[in-house]
Amino acid sequence: MQLGLDLQKFINEYIHSKKVVTLARLPRLIIPSQAHYVVLGGNAGAHLFQDRADFERMFNIIYEQAVREDVLVHAYSLLTSQVHLMLTPKTSESLSKMMQSLGRTYVRYFNNRYDRTGTLWAGRYKSSIVESGEWLKKCLIYMDYLPVRSSELLEDPLNAHSEASGKAGGTLHAPRDYEWSSHLHYIGLRNDALVTAHADIWNLGNTPFAREEQYAQLVVRGISVAEIQHIEQSLRGGWILGNHTFIEHIQRLAHRRVAKAKPGRPAKPAVAPTGGARIS
Repeated sequence: MQLGLDLQKFINEYIHSKKVVTLARLPRLIIPSQAHYVVLGGNAGAHLFQDRADFERMFNIIYEQAVREDVLVHAYSLLTSQVHLMLTPKTSESLSKMMQSLGRTYVRYFNNRYDRTGTLWAGRYKSSIVESGEWLKKCLIYMDYLPVRSSELLEDPLNAHSEASGKAGGTLHAPRDYEWSSHLHYIGLRNDALVTAHADIWNLGNTPFAREEQYAQLVVRGISVAEIQHIEQSLRGGWILGNHTFIEHIQRLAHRRVAKAKPGRPAKPAVAPTGGARIS
């Protein structure tokens, strides 16, 4: 299984790295050729985009850095105070390189344009590995509805204590009302050069029209409140988004927790744990 081979290679390199015993903060778990949901947020809910030119600059930077680092962009949603991306990296290093370059390039542009200094971001980007199939489609639907939810809630959907506004020019009634996401591409109203459709999208139909119609129906049906909460908790904690079998498979290879622990006293392990730190 290619997933296991790629992940085992990553784990072996990690275990033999000198950083294992010197770093308090573990590196993220990144699996080549696997989708990752990535979120980059503004510092203290700071607005990342002041006008259309800022949105366009971010869009272009994402495209440039994705091409440069060989990362596929399956979906995006640019909120006033957050950038949401669904990405598949070719290597275990390409995702981090892309996000670091993206962050530095946009801050340099933003600071120069608005005559400011200092960071723009709320620390490191958040990321969760996403299983192909149902969970990937649920995440795309979640991403499509983010502008609608943000315009209604007037807050950062991943931070219940944030006072930042995700509003982008009036209350939105449906995902198709928002320009700065990949939703319009997937329902056939725009050809978006940034987006490379995931295999799960291709599997929705044999023709572009069939795929667009099926995807539109999936978005209209939406996802449950419980699924929304699970996605947001996983993004905050860096937990894997997938079914039990998928999570167990990665857990066996990673030798450390990759999903939120169940409430209550943990079971006594048969063998002493090798790490125990969560993915973040």
